[in-house]
Amino acid sequence: MLAAIQVKRVTKSFGAKRALDNVTLTVPEGHIFGFLGPNGAGKTTMIRCLMDYMRVSHGAISILGRDARTESAALKREIGYLSSDMQLHPNWSARTHLNFMGGIEGRGRTAELVRKFNLDLKPKVRDLSSGNKQKLAIILAFVGNPKLLIMDEPTRGLDPLLQNQLYDLLRDFAAQGGTVFLSSHNLAEVQQLCDNVAVIREGKVVAAEAMTDILQLRVHLVNAVAAKVIDQADFKLKDVEVIGGSGKNISLKVRGKIDPVIKALAKYNLTDLEVTHAALEDVFMEYYQN
Repeated sequence: MLAAIQVKRVTKSFGAKRALDNVTLTVPEGHIFGFLGPNGAGKTTMIRCLMDYMRVSHGAISILGRDARTESAALKREIGYLSSDMQLHPNWSARTHLNFMGGIEGRGRTAELVRKFNLDLKPKVRDLSSGNKQKLAIILAFVGNPKLLIMDEPTRGLDPLLQNQLYDLLRDFAAQGGTVFLSSHNLAEVQQLCDNVAVIREGKVVAAEAMTDILQLRVHLVNAVAAKVIDQADFKLKDVEVIGGSGKNISLKVRGKIDPVIKALAKYNLTDLEVTHAALEDVFMEYYQN
């Protein structure tokens, strides 16, 4: 599978501080890739390096098979960009913004998206709500029919209905061969939308996996009920934590393989057993606590 974005051993330093520390990432074409971490972890710095608004201290970035630095101008014609702090002209209307950008790059899906998001084009930006400003910024990212969308916190200011409309739009974009690089600290959003996810902590990528893998292989939650009292000492196993229960009930958090827990439970006459995959938030906290 071809890579839409390839980041190789990228470091970005500000004096003695490393905002990005030896980051390596591969974003496959046609995928929605989630870049996850709390504020200050390095997400926005990475995006600015991808866009060549900020030069890396060490390492290399290629986008759509081309060098992100030497071919920056050409690449920007194929990238739709949504900043976390999009600067719109306060005295221009939404229509003026779209006419200006469309005159440079071509209108693409502008008319369709204006209808989809029910955006009034007449008011000046200074009179728009934060949600309508975000709608305009999203539509501007699609001007020119980009091959790649790079989006920093795209659902900021959107109500749940509009968030779902954006999710559908991004899924459709990827289904048609486009690629999305999505920065977010919204765990539920990333879990619902993304095919792959990378977790960044203090400038270092601590996990980069397919969403199915990060959910299914990392943490299981086990709740069991037996016909007799369960001895919790039977579950002092590697990567197993007793998180609740007493008497005939026990709740466990299992990191990695679940087979040893199932074998330990087999000695009990179970009346109920529930095994679930941890939500992304639980998996995320595992990385941060460890």
